[in-house]
Amino acid sequence: MTDRELLEVRDLGVEFTADDGSALRAVRGVSFRLRRGETLAVVGESGSGKSTTALALTRMLPGTGRITTGQVLLDGQDLAEAGDAELRSVRGARIGMVFQDPMTALNPVLTAGRHLDEVLRAHGHHDRAARRKRAVELLDLVGIPEPHRRVDDHPHRFSGGQRQRILIATALAGEPDILLADEPTTALDATVQDQILTLLADLNRETGTALVLITHNMGVVARSCARVLVMYGGTVVEDGPTAEVLTRPRHPYTAGLLAAVPRLSAPSGTRLTGIPGSPPDLTLLGDGCAFADRCALVEDRCRTTAPPLVELTDGVRAACLPAAGRTTPLPAPAPPSRIDRPAPGAVVLEAEGLRKTYKGRGLRGRDGFTALDGVSLTLAAGETLGIVGESGSGKSTLARVLAHAHPADAGRLLLRGEDVTRPSRRELHEVRRQVQMVFQDPYASLNPRMTVGQIVAEPLLAFGLGDRDEREERVAELLRLAGLDPSAAGRHPRSFSGGQRQRIGIARALAPAPSVLICDEPVSALDVSVQAQIVGLLTDLQRDLGLALVFIAHDLAVVRQVSHRIAVMHRGRIVESGSADEICENPADPYTRALLAAAPDPVPRPPRPHRAEVLA
Repeated sequence: MTDRELLEVRDLGVEFTADDGSALRAVRGVSFRLRRGETLAVVGESGSGKSTTALALTRMLPGTGRITTGQVLLDGQDLAEAGDAELRSVRGARIGMVFQDPMTALNPVLTAGRHLDEVLRAHGHHDRAARRKRAVELLDLVGIPEPHRRVDDHPHRFSGGQRQRILIATALAGEPDILLADEPTTALDATVQDQILTLLADLNRETGTALVLITHNMGVVARSCARVLVMYGGTVVEDGPTAEVLTRPRHPYTAGLLAAVPRLSAPSGTRLTGIPGSPPDLTLLGDGCAFADRCALVEDRCRTTAPPLVELTDGVRAACLPAAGRTTPLPAPAPPSRIDRPAPGAVVLEAEGLRKTYKGRGLRGRDGFTALDGVSLTLAAGETLGIVGESGSGKSTLARVLAHAHPADAGRLLLRGEDVTRPSRRELHEVRRQVQMVFQDPYASLNPRMTVGQIVAEPLLAFGLGDRDEREERVAELLRLAGLDPSAAGRHPRSFSGGQRQRIGIARALAPAPSVLICDEPVSALDVSVQAQIVGLLTDLQRDLGLALVFIAHDLAVVRQVSHRIAVMHRGRIVESGSADEICENPADPYTRALLAAAPDPVPRPPRPHRAEVLA
């Protein structure tokens, strides 16, 4: 290792023991180096080994996970062989970790100050007053307003972005040399994501902390990192400067990921291009290239020979036998196709002046707030209405009011021209059959004890549709519509990937043949290739079934491409609405312009010098 190199990973291998006792090779032969003050992105689909690699660096592997090969050298110290005492001195003090979901990572019964106090005490800060002072300083460092007051607030008192800042503050409390951030902006809206990325960049510049950012968002990579590591099937398939990898990918998998990225500049109706097939089963990996079955450049030798990671040009390494022999860049992906969308039909759903106020839990409800403040909209058959806005703008409340999960306090709701604002029990039964929802987290919305067949058949039973044989036939038809094999009916949700679980959720929502499908952040937790598949599935179902879609998301590029019209929400109101292209190209409201300005762009910016280079 050189003086500038902080971390060196050599031939890292990680295995888990599967339920049947077989070895699951989650990470295979991963090698890379991290310099002081460097910003490194690790990208790839779910199951590619990104998070496992990060957890292996400090031996925090869950369950049966274990390091089987290789070294993790931190300033020459091999963490793969370190004892418990040595690891405790590294975790937090040398390597800090920021997890994806701040609400599950933070203890709800502890204040922000107590979270920080625990970390500071663990790292040898014994003076209570000094710890509190430092906790306030850390909250101020990460941009929490009025930190001297908010230090005593519990996690539920903070927004999603502020909770993520608290997690970053706890990771920085030990003044680490390396910050591992695992999908820190995945569930955040564009403006909060922009704030968190700015914060990480400022911390990297001001403190010299090296950043390893695990993400599936190529726009985040382009904005935040000087170098990128692309993983697939547990191995590194490409590695190099961000500008080179994102503009001239050498590996077909990297090119496929980039082709699947939604672009804010693409007009409404542009079909996202997913990578065909699915990631490999890690218990069945052979000796050849793990990407061979999905690769357009595959050759016979690819199926029998593992491609080494070799230096190509401009500092880029790639593990691809066909690419290593090419003297020209990979073929450009085919231009995106247009979605065949018939003109919208008659109005199906109409809202007039919807209001919804939630009473607070404080004394006499003084902490209550208005989530919807006079919202009006229309939705036609075969039309997609995109809803965008920051967290707390009222998007999800609107979805629940439209689906009659929450009643409106005021206003009118019409379904096919009939007033269903205050429906009778019989009318409510029909409304809920006609208006179905697809939720953000497919695993949380599926009963893990039920088989897929039982989950999809549940609405049929609830609405009294068909006998047993007819329901079985309908379940098989729905699974085929959602792009799943009917044999999946006998398995449980845990046996499926995130994208497949979302398909199960869609099949269940389609079971009672609804007129309206409300999709609340249906792709925010999915990687770009699976996101493209799910968005394509929804648009095809809309075309074939004449569905009216409400599509709620914080990714403006996805919303533009899938939507006919967009409504922008802010503080419970629709501040601007119009055609998707008009909203994205000529926004009239300052809030809309702020959302568009904050959206990450997958086009790399000129790289900022590493702090180590500046100091050299």
